[in-house]
Amino acid sequence: MKFSVLLCTGILILAVFLCGCTSQPSTAPAPQTSVVATAQQPAAAAGPALIRTNWKLGWFDDTKGMWSKVAEGSTITAKFSADGKLAGFSGCNDYVTDYQLTETPNVWIKHPAVPEKVCQTPVGVMSQESAYDTDLEWSKTYAITGGQLNFFDKTGKKILQFDPVS
Repeated sequence: MKFSVLLCTGILILAVFLCGCTSQPSTAPAPQTSVVATAQQPAAAAGPALIRTNWKLGWFDDTKGMWSKVAEGSTITAKFSADGKLAGFSGCNDYVTDYQLTETPNVWIKHPAVPEKVCQTPVGVMSQESAYDTDLEWSKTYAITGGQLNFFDKTGKKILQFDPVS
């Protein structure tokens, strides 16, 4: 009896460990050249791909260290303009905020204002929106690699991953 309890406990622990190791995407993007801004370039000249592209968020950091896919049934978008405005939809609310491209490849993004609208569906959309807003503010550098727009925090950890909208 004791042996079977120990065996079941061991299998359960192993299963939890294996499931916990799958929160990252299973394939890493192939290394390719990056497009980044320079301190002397205005936003429009620094990142034509950044400015001319509509972006859709695929993955984000939940601000607790968990790499998370955007909830099914939810869409988060971003559009950077040459005049330093970032606008889009954050899952429940539209947003507009300011951004600046500074020294290569640094970026500064102001935390979007928190609107009053609350959404109930899809499940978790409000916590996802909150994490997205925080990740924008925590973004310190960016790169466009393999067509994807990635933002990184002050430690160099990737916290946002966008794909171009077709």
